[in-house]
Amino acid sequence: MEETKNASRSNLDLLWWVTVSLLIAAGAFANYYFMEVPWSIRFAVGIVLACMVLGLAALTSQGKRIWAFSKEARMELRKVVWPTRDETVKTTAIVAVLVFAMSLILWALDSILLWVVGWVTR
Repeated sequence: MEETKNASRSNLDLLWWVTVSLLIAAGAFANYYFMEVPWSIRFAVGIVLACMVLGLAALTSQGKRIWAFSKEARMELRKVVWPTRDETVKTTAIVAVLVFAMSLILWALDSILLWVVGWVTR
């Protein structure tokens, strides 16, 4: 009984993925074929087609797993403690100062090495 249910689910998933593939191919062909239609209309139709494709893909078992993963990722993202504006400004200033100081050190080292190589090769 379980194998029959899994086999029918697998066949249904295959049907959905074939439908999704055909819709994507039809959308690409229609976008090329109707090149003279204003881009705004083609863009709007493309958005509708993309929503249809995503909706059909979400009906498959892989789509359901992806949807569950994205919901879990959103829940984890809500748990993140973001830095305050003041912390961000201070950290950015420290990084900028250190980058500037390191660039001066590397410039000085490069100048010294250039002088040494010039003195040795004279």
